[in-house]
Amino acid sequence: MMARHRELRELFRQMLDGLGKMSKVLEEEARCLARRDPEALEQAASKKQKLAARLNDLVARQNGCLQAYGSPPDGRGLDTFLQGPDFELPDAESLRADWQEIVRLGLVCRKQNELNGAYIGLLLRHVDASLNFLHGVSSADATYGPNGMTRRGDISRRSFSA
Repeated sequence: MMARHRELRELFRQMLDGLGKMSKVLEEEARCLARRDPEALEQAASKKQKLAARLNDLVARQNGCLQAYGSPPDGRGLDTFLQGPDFELPDAESLRADWQEIVRLGLVCRKQNELNGAYIGLLLRHVDASLNFLHGVSSADATYGPNGMTRRGDISRRSFSA
């Protein structure tokens, strides 16, 4: 039993480390978006993908650990497990605190990722509106495709002179 507790502690430490790094990468991504720096944004996105894969692996390992204890492999199962009678060890409070920090950091990362996604959506709409203008398509002529992205109607062949 103690070996699994040590395994859970190590998983929590790795998750805290990974979520801390993810938070920093998401902040970096936000700065790249604000600067409109595509090269730096690509590097941040690559780091984000690698960290996400690592965090997904840690969650899978955590779920395996929970299943070995007979708990459901989800956040509620972990909460229940950490409050259970089998978990009255000297370091139980420390693990509970780590889990609360994991949940908090996860929410911080989710919020920043959603903000970055919304900003990307705004930039895409701006680019699309600019392309519509350059192609002589009014906003009324633009339609939405099945993926929600704007499609231009028949593109005018008007040329602009300056």
